[in-house]
Amino acid sequence: MKLNKDIFLYSAEDKLVTNKKFNIYSDLKMNIAWTDIKNEKDLSKYYNSDKYDSFKNKPKILLDYIYFFIQRLMLRYKWSIVKKLAPNNIKSLDVGAGLGVYAEFCLKRGVKQSIVENNLKALEICNNKGLKTFSSINKIPNDCKFNIITFWHSLEHMSNLNEILNKCNSLIDQDGFLVIAVPNINSFDSKHYKERWAALDVPRHLWHFTRKGIESLLIKKDFLLIESYPLFFDVFYIAYITEKQNGSFFPFFKGLLIGILSNIKALFSKEHSSIIYVFKKT
Repeated sequence: MKLNKDIFLYSAEDKLVTNKKFNIYSDLKMNIAWTDIKNEKDLSKYYNSDKYDSFKNKPKILLDYIYFFIQRLMLRYKWSIVKKLAPNNIKSLDVGAGLGVYAEFCLKRGVKQSIVENNLKALEICNNKGLKTFSSINKIPNDCKFNIITFWHSLEHMSNLNEILNKCNSLIDQDGFLVIAVPNINSFDSKHYKERWAALDVPRHLWHFTRKGIESLLIKKDFLLIESYPLFFDVFYIAYITEKQNGSFFPFFKGLLIGILSNIKALFSKEHSSIIYVFKKT
């Protein structure tokens, strides 16, 4: 992706695996920021952690039980959004599916569900769930069409952003939908925590979007934003993780306070910590 101007934003630390610092730059025109990984040839090592929640499949501590309870609520919330877009005969592709929790939820509700996941262990788990799997979106034939493609907190991980979105355009039926959930770098909690904000998640998160930035990007790919939805619970998790990673006393309660403040402010600004965007192919 060609960017117009490099403006240094933060130097953020990988708190999950290596404690290495990565610079984040912003392009004011596009309202998109990105993580500088020019000296990294293989990012897979940064995902090798049992703390990485996208690959968590069972609770180990009390907070894990809360995490999985909220996850079940959010599955129903996501499903309510997707079902409105195509009430019947949904043929859906979930890109960056992780362990296939969302995809399996849809499969059980009659969706013709496929997934893309490049982690081999996660891909095997998705196969065992009866999902049609692809290790790369580029391995999907262009004559294989979907009426909904979803990115649940996965688009920010994609190094080849332009290529991925172009491929989505070719795979989506005319009048199909692209549903994207990403953190919002313009949210109150992002501005409060700055380089310590856990949703920066360097270097796994390569892109950091604003509302304007992601809309401008998708317009260039022939997608029109038709609706957006807040992810109210995400901010509590992100704020808690941020407080915990930075050694705060009582991180749960401090994260809860910041989460409440962020959600209240977002009621007026619409700048929620994480947002679901629904785009329609034009």
